[in-house]
Amino acid sequence: MTLLPLTLGPLVASGHSLLRSGVRWMVADGQYCEAHRPIGYFNVSLEATGKVTSGQPEFADELELQVAIAPRVSGRLRLADGKARGGYLSIRTIEEWQAGDVIGNLEVDETPEDDRAGELRTLMLAGRRMTALADVHTGLMPGWHSRTRGWWADGDEKPVTLLCQGVCDAVGVVSGAQTAFTEMFEMERQATQMVYVPDHPIAPCAPILVDQITRSPAQFEAILDDAHRYFGDLPQAPGANDWMFLGATLQALGSAPLKDRYSVFTPGGMQHLGPPDAVLMSLAVEPLAILRHRKLGYHMHVMRHHQAAAGPAVKSWLSNAFEVVKRPVDAIGKDYEMLIDNLAKTSGTRVIALNRMSTSGHEDISSYMGFDAPLSATLSNVAAKEMNLMLDDIAASKGLDIIDIDAIGAELGGAEHLPDGIHQSGTLQTIARQAVLDCLEDVRG
Repeated sequence: MTLLPLTLGPLVASGHSLLRSGVRWMVADGQYCEAHRPIGYFNVSLEATGKVTSGQPEFADELELQVAIAPRVSGRLRLADGKARGGYLSIRTIEEWQAGDVIGNLEVDETPEDDRAGELRTLMLAGRRMTALADVHTGLMPGWHSRTRGWWADGDEKPVTLLCQGVCDAVGVVSGAQTAFTEMFEMERQATQMVYVPDHPIAPCAPILVDQITRSPAQFEAILDDAHRYFGDLPQAPGANDWMFLGATLQALGSAPLKDRYSVFTPGGMQHLGPPDAVLMSLAVEPLAILRHRKLGYHMHVMRHHQAAAGPAVKSWLSNAFEVVKRPVDAIGKDYEMLIDNLAKTSGTRVIALNRMSTSGHEDISSYMGFDAPLSATLSNVAAKEMNLMLDDIAASKGLDIIDIDAIGAELGGAEHLPDGIHQSGTLQTIARQAVLDCLEDVRG
C-alpha cells in the first residue's frame, strides 16, 4: 500500500490572483474514490493584481466561482488536517491558490508511474445569478442562475464549448445529477467547456432562439417599453410574483446565449473563447402551438409547470398581449432550418438535437377513425414519430447531429428507463452523454 499525496495543480488567471476557501469535502475520510470523480471543491475569487483597465472586470457578472477537484487514479482518501477549515473559512476566499499544496492523501495499491498521478484534476465552475440576492453558500453551483458553466483543461489546450439549450432530457445529460457537470467531467478527458441556460421562464424552442440571435438593441428596447406600458396601465398593481416572473422573463428576452463569449482561467493561463462550438437542443421543447406578441411579433413559450410561478398580472399579459400560433410539424422543421442557417452565417455553431421517444409501449388504440387529421395534433406518439422523421430530413440536408433517444430508449426498455418520454434513467443518460461527446469529437475535427 502506497500513500500518494494529493496536490493542487496550477491555475493561472493572467493579471489576477486566484484566492480560494478551505476545501469542502464531498466524501468522508477513508472512503474509496474513483478516478476522475470529484471529491471536493473550493469557492474561489479573482483579485486584480495589475493595472485596472476600463470596462467590466473578468467574471464580474458571475458571482459564483468554484473549483471542483478529482483524483487521477482510484484509491482510498485520507484527509489532511486543517485543510477543511470549516465555518465561513470554507465559504470565504481566504488564501492564494498555490500549485503543489497538499490537501490530502490517497491510499493506492502501488505507486503510479505517471509523475502527475497525485496532481488533482480541476473542474472550474461559474454561475451567473438571476439576481444578486439569490446567494446560497453550500453545494456545487448552488442558487438560482440564468447561466452556469464548467470547463477543464490540463494545460494550454483551448476548450471546445457546448451550450445546452433544452429541457429535462437535455439538461440531465449535460449538467448531471448534481447540476454541476460532474458526470461529463468524469467521462471527458479533453479540454471542454459545458454551458447550461435554464428553460425557465422561457423555454428555448427554435423560434425563440432565432429571435434572440437576430434581435437588435432597438427591438429589445421596444419590448421593454411595451411591457412597462402594459403593466403600468393595469387597474391593480402587479404583485411580487408578477415582478419576479417579469424580471426573469425580460432577462431571458434580453440575452442571446448563442452569441455569448467566455473568459476561462486554466492551468495554462487565461483564455477568451468565442460563441459556442455546438448547441444541444431537444425536440421535447418544441410545442405544436406557440405564443406570438400581437404588436411586436416576438415569440413566447412558457412550460405549463413554470406558468404556475406567474402572478395574475403576468397571466393577463400572456393572454391579452399574445396570440396563439399553431405549429404543425413542417413549421417546426422550418424553424430548425432557419436557426441552423443563421448560425452557419454567423458563428458556425453546430446543432446537436435529441429526438423524442415515439412510443410509451402502452398505446392500445385499435382504430384511428375517431381522430381528426392530422393525427399529430392530438396524439403525442404520432407527433413524436413525425417530428423524428422531420429531424432526420434536416440532418440529411443541413448537417444536423441527432442523439437518437428513441432508439436508445427502445433498446434499454422505455417503460423502465424513459417512463414518461422525457425523464431518463441514469443508464440512459450515460449512453446519451457518450453520444454527445462523440459529436463534440467531430466538432474538434
